[in-house]
Amino acid sequence: MIRKKELLLAATFALSTLFFVWQHSFVSWDFASYASNAEYWNGGSYYEISRPPLVPFMLYALGASPISEYIFIILASVLFLYSTIRLADRMKIGREIFYIFSLSPMVLFYGMINGAELLSLALLGLFLVYLLEKSPKAGLFLGLACLARYNFLVFLPLVFSNRHPRKILAALALFAIPAILWLAFNFLTTGNMLTSLADSYALNFKYRHYFTQPASIVHILTAISFLLPLFVAGLYKTISEWRIKETKTMKFLCREKASVLLIIIFAMSIYQYVSTPSKELRYLFPIALPVAYFSSIGAKWIGRKRLGAIVVIAIMTLNLGYFLSMNGGYESRGKYQNSIDILRQNNLDNCRLLTNAWPIMSYLGQPSEPFPRRELVGKSVEEGDIIVLFPSIAEPEWAQNRTFVREFPVIYESDDLIMLGNGCNAPRRYEHNYMLLLSEKISRAYNISINTNPCFVMFSSSSILEKSCNFANGKGFILDDNRVAGLELVRD
Repeated sequence: MIRKKELLLAATFALSTLFFVWQHSFVSWDFASYASNAEYWNGGSYYEISRPPLVPFMLYALGASPISEYIFIILASVLFLYSTIRLADRMKIGREIFYIFSLSPMVLFYGMINGAELLSLALLGLFLVYLLEKSPKAGLFLGLACLARYNFLVFLPLVFSNRHPRKILAALALFAIPAILWLAFNFLTTGNMLTSLADSYALNFKYRHYFTQPASIVHILTAISFLLPLFVAGLYKTISEWRIKETKTMKFLCREKASVLLIIIFAMSIYQYVSTPSKELRYLFPIALPVAYFSSIGAKWIGRKRLGAIVVIAIMTLNLGYFLSMNGGYESRGKYQNSIDILRQNNLDNCRLLTNAWPIMSYLGQPSEPFPRRELVGKSVEEGDIIVLFPSIAEPEWAQNRTFVREFPVIYESDDLIMLGNGCNAPRRYEHNYMLLLSEKISRAYNISINTNPCFVMFSSSSILEKSCNFANGKGFILDDNRVAGLELVRD
């Protein structure tokens, strides 16, 4: 007979999966890019080199079609359920409460809308499972998690929490297998093993200095949500029971390995969020596991106290209310599809299109490329390019200046978009490499050549690392002669 707890687990899984499927009726920049990459491998028109490969590969393997996207969403949700059950069993906490707490408002709202978050969290959970079991398989799942989201590389040092050198080496070897395959693909297609990783680093960190935002305590509190009281209670109970002075360090670490690892993951995630120029709530995604773990401990502890059950129910009610009122910032496909319809009505759908929503437009079937710099708008129009700008997208800043934009031939204008052009340049199959695009824009605008070598982009501050990178990529143990990074010219 099926127990009530199993029914609760199944119902929670079904409802959350339906929610993730419903989310996909909206459009997001990241998911559009992943899907476009999969379609590109199947003959599509747009490819973004900075994207990690796991999500596009899975979509490609499933058929690179709209149906495959829904299958992927369901598979990611199944893997997350399996991961949380395995992790709960290994840490000896209730499966149901851990799974429910893992599906916090942040996880529900951002888990699948962008494509990689829930999958990477599931893989991180399996990494922890095998790490706690002292199995080298931990390395494989961390490697896969890093190919879902590059920023999970920050957790690689946790592999060394295993006390057995052979198992550490085996874990590192398994970690390297998927990484080597991706590095080899990069080398064969671009001439450098680090092209994708360096392009992602340049786009999201190195060349984002002008977009630096302060860390927000609101983001952190939102990520923890109304689990905060339970999280604090569980963390307090766990730490208060530690007897570090009475126990040898190694015995203590072995006994409290799960708690220590999750505290480290929480701290590393907060540090990574704080050190990233562009602060977004979804960058705090890995803390979902530590928060769920300590909240589960806190709920069990409080539940034994007088009125504890009432407190837990009240907190969960608030959590549900918060979930219902939270604004996920979902974006309808309507205005983008409308712009494509306008292009077709004007017989411009087979023209080269430059836009500030190029991944979304490409995903919806309209081949597109990134917008030009302010200095090059006139030249692009003269060459026959069509420019479509959506004011709701923050970049480029000049797109918000309607007076400037109206200096050029306007095909269509509304509150949602403005379309410029007076010709029809032929479209092309486009591979989006941020560094090469930046170099082209700066060269055309200022006649300055910046260094786009991935080894220079990533390691210009360390001569040893840059030389080693160049050597590994067959260029010799040398430093590049061109030392121009163009940081001061990056802003569009």
